[in-house]
Amino acid sequence: MNSTLTGTPLRGREREMRLIREVLERGLRGGSAVVAVEGMPGIGKTRLLQEAAALAARLGYIGGNRPDAGRRAAPHTPPAPARRVRGRAGKCHAPAGPTLVLLDDPRRTPHGAHAPGVLPEPLPAGPTRERPGGDPVVWLVTHRPGEGPLLPGALAGRSERLPLGPLGPSSTLALARDLLGATPSPSLVQLVDRVGGHPRLLIELLTGLGEEGGLEFVDDEVRLRTQRLPARLVTRVRATLGRFSPACRQLLHVAAVLGDEVVYEDVALMLRTSVAALLPALEEVEATGVVRNDGVRAAFANPLLRRVITDSMPDSLRLSLQREGVALRAAYRERREPHLGIWPAPSVVPTAAEGLREAPAAAGSGLNEQQRILVGLVGEGLTNQQIARRLALSPHTVNYHLRKLYKAFGVSSRIDLLSAVEQPGATPGHGARAHQN
Repeated sequence: MNSTLTGTPLRGREREMRLIREVLERGLRGGSAVVAVEGMPGIGKTRLLQEAAALAARLGYIGGNRPDAGRRAAPHTPPAPARRVRGRAGKCHAPAGPTLVLLDDPRRTPHGAHAPGVLPEPLPAGPTRERPGGDPVVWLVTHRPGEGPLLPGALAGRSERLPLGPLGPSSTLALARDLLGATPSPSLVQLVDRVGGHPRLLIELLTGLGEEGGLEFVDDEVRLRTQRLPARLVTRVRATLGRFSPACRQLLHVAAVLGDEVVYEDVALMLRTSVAALLPALEEVEATGVVRNDGVRAAFANPLLRRVITDSMPDSLRLSLQREGVALRAAYRERREPHLGIWPAPSVVPTAAEGLREAPAAAGSGLNEQQRILVGLVGEGLTNQQIARRLALSPHTVNYHLRKLYKAFGVSSRIDLLSAVEQPGATPGHGARAHQN
C-alpha cells in the first residue's frame, strides 16, 4: 500500500496545472500574478501547491527551501522556489528573478483558526507587488469555499480563481491503482466510486482497509474482503468534523440521518428552530464543502461521506433520530394540512412497501382524496423524492401511484397529467379511452 503516493503523478489536475504553468511562465516574462486555489478540506490543495513548487523550481524561480513547514510534503517533492508555511507566507531572500510565494490555508495554523480577514502573522516585507525595477512575484494561496483568499493588500498583476472539485471517475480509479499498486476488483471499484472523487477520503479508505486486513491480493488484482468501513477513515472524518463549530456539527449529523438530500426545512424542524435561525450554521456547512448546493437542491458531496457521519453515531442514537424525524414530519404535515391525515403516518422509517390507501372518489370529482393531494403536489413542481418526503412515503410508492394515474388518464408526462386533470368532466379511465379512440 502506497499511502504517501511517493513518486506518483498528480492525478486529475491537468487543467489546473496548465493554468499554473501559464501563470509561472508569465512571471518569467515579468508579470506578477495571484492564483487563489479554492477547495474543501482534503480535496488536494496542498498536493497541488507541492506540484506547483516543483514546476517553479524547474522553470528557474528563486528559492531553495522545501515546502514542508506546517504540513508534511511528499517525500519526492524537489526543492521549492519559496518556503511555504501553513498560515505564513514564504520568504525568499535577495530575489534576483521571479519569486513564488505559497500560502497554504493561511486562516488556519496548528494553533487554531484565525478570524476572517485577519492575517495570522505579519507578511514579509519582501516584494508583494510589481515595482519599478523590481522582480515579479507570483502568489499561490489556498482557501476553503465561502471564505475567500486571505492576502495582503495592494497586490498588482493578474488574478485567477482556481476551484478544485472532485476527481473524475477515471482519475479516481487511477489514484486507487497508485495507492494499491495493482488493479482493484469490480467490487472494490464500486466502493471507490462511492468516495465521490475525494482524494483524502480515498487515501484513508484504502490505507485503512489495507491496515485492517480488508483487502487481499489475488494475482494482479486487489479484492475487497469486508463491507465494514475502516476505523482510520472514521477517525479522519471525526477529526475534520471536530474543526467545525458545534452548531455546524449538529446540523451535519441531523442532516446525514435524514438522507442524502439536505432539506433545510426538515433540519430546522428536527432542531426545533427556523431556517432563518440556522443561516450562520448553514453558511458554514456549505463553506466546508461537505454539502453542495447547485441552486436547486442541497445534498451531501458523496454517499460515503454521509455514511461515515451517520456511522460515527451509536446505532441507538441514529435510529432514535430517524424515528423522531419521521414523527415530527408527520405531525407537522398534520398541523399544516389536516386533510392529509388520511395518509398513513408510519411510526418507523418509510420503506418501499408502504402504499397509499385507496379511498372512494370525492363527490363531483374523478379523483379520490389521495390522488387529488398527489396531483396537487405535482402541480407545485415537486420531484418524486420531495413528494415522498412531504408525505412520509418512499419515492418508489410515489412513482407507483403516479404511473397508475398516467395509465388511467392515458398520458405519459407530468404536464400532460396536469392538463388532463383540469379538463371538465375528466375522470380516470376517460382520458385513456379518449386516447385509444
